Amino acid sequence: MDNTSLVKIVKHYKENQNSTYNTWFISNEVRIKAFPSTKNGVLELIQSTRNHSFGDSFKGSPLEFILGHITEQKEMFKGAAHPFYWKPKLGIPDIYENEQNKQLFANFLETCILSSREDEIIEEIVKLDNLKIKGLGPAVANILYFIHPTIIPPFNTAIVNGFNLLFSENKKLGSWTDYLQMREIILKANYSIFPLLAKDLGAISALLYDIGVGKIKIECLEIAS
Repeated sequence: MDNTSLVKIVKHYKENQNSTYNTWFISNEVRIKAFPSTKNGVLELIQSTRNHSFGDSFKGSPLEFILGHITEQKEMFKGAAHPFYWKPKLGIPDIYENEQNKQLFANFLETCILSSREDEIIEEIVKLDNLKIKGLGPAVANILYFIHPTIIPPFNTAIVNGFNLLFSENKKLGSWTDYLQMREIILKANYSIFPLLAKDLGAISALLYDIGVGKIKIECLEIAS
């Protein structure tokens, strides 16, 4: 995707009153409130693992509180809680009955919430990936986005599909390696057109979402140009 074409697509996206940029990213109180609510929820999650009150299922856990605020934003994050539902037959995500994994996940979130350095946060993601805790894939990025919106882009199927269409890639769901590669391309693209889109990566991620769900037809815009 060359820069001229990207600028054209982004301008169309911003001008479309039905785009997720205008319905979710701009002046959305639910989105704005989710940032402090998520941070408070993460702090509660960390504390609950320390005092062993986290629980052994999603229901009633601090994760339910955190994801509740995120999934209130139904269009972008409707299914964001699903990866965190306890699936006993599959044993995923393996943080409810495995105390060590629960503590490791809390340690990961604690480092991320206390750090403001991009390199440290990415290093923690790589460490988490290397732990191979079943079920803790890039869906975790939706929590991290509400802690570090200029560093970590949101993640879901539609965003991946939109990314692959826009950048002619073939990134997969469930892979932290692919997610981090996506992130690098997203950051580079966002930087190349700044200030057309905000540094908050929700703006460009919502564009990818709209492309992924078919709300924005990039092939039509390319033909029109």
